[in-house]
Amino acid sequence: MTTRAPSAVRRFVIVAVLLPAVITALSVLVQLWVTPSSPDPIAIHWGVSGLADGFGPVWVAPVTTAVVGIGVPLLLSASALNGLRRGDRGAAYRFMGALAAAMSVFIGTLVAGSVLIQRGLSDAAEAPSILPSLLLSGVLGVALGVVAWFVQPAEHASRGAVEVVAALDPPLGADERAVWLRTVRLGRSGLIVLASALLILILVAVITLAVSGSAAATVITVIVVVLMAATIAATSVFHVRVDADGLTVTSATGFPRVHVPLEDIQRVEVVEVVPMAEFGGWGLRWAPGGGFGVVMRSGSGIRVHRAGGRVFTVTVDDAESGAALLEALRVRKA
Repeated sequence: MTTRAPSAVRRFVIVAVLLPAVITALSVLVQLWVTPSSPDPIAIHWGVSGLADGFGPVWVAPVTTAVVGIGVPLLLSASALNGLRRGDRGAAYRFMGALAAAMSVFIGTLVAGSVLIQRGLSDAAEAPSILPSLLLSGVLGVALGVVAWFVQPAEHASRGAVEVVAALDPPLGADERAVWLRTVRLGRSGLIVLASALLILILVAVITLAVSGSAAATVITVIVVVLMAATIAATSVFHVRVDADGLTVTSATGFPRVHVPLEDIQRVEVVEVVPMAEFGGWGLRWAPGGGFGVVMRSGSGIRVHRAGGRVFTVTVDDAESGAALLEALRVRKA
């Protein structure tokens, strides 16, 4: 006998997986139906004026629709479904489901519309403005996103346990020196999500480079791929240090770097972090009410409450030892 999935999981799957699959399939079918009466090559890019300025083979439109229309929702779903099945809840999950639905209808409608407006043309250069299709796609995307948001149940965000840290006993002497060091790496879930996003971007880049005759489009595409790859490399491994200067979290590449001096710390806590529910994902994150964080995985972390109400969290192994030393140094400094 199987256990029925909770309502939040079922509805998320409907709006973030099934609905995008249906919308994308319909869009691809419409494009294939129109293909015999479409020019070849077709217009695949429009400038800011709304007029066509880039052209490519007819297969580019349905392939792009399938890759982006299915790939992006699946990527968003992959980053959320495991947490939902564990029992995690929160607005971030509802937003991911709504975004997946909105993206699928936006991409599907926009690309199908761009093909439909070229039906019967002998030369794609005569294609009318894409702006009406873009406006319609945006409206439909927002509308479906709102519906998908309300279809999913509103459940309170999951929060891990919080423990206010006491100073070391016995306390640090006035002349004693102590340093606590740890290295934290991006968890498997975060790596899968980021690697999948990079793969989708590379596939889109390959298609763009293969069919685009624009040097500017080629340069921009390559720059975007390189920047994303560099960002993943810079945010996959962090070194965490607690010493007499405070709490320092530095990427293995040296940047980004976060430093919280002792005099800026008002309270130190050990927390159990639920990345998706609390921060909407992994990596360098900011969340309303949760402050800024270096969130590499689920589990224990050090959270410091700073002057002015600011909060910083870093997930790290043996957070209890690091937090205890940080609190001891803070007490001694005070």
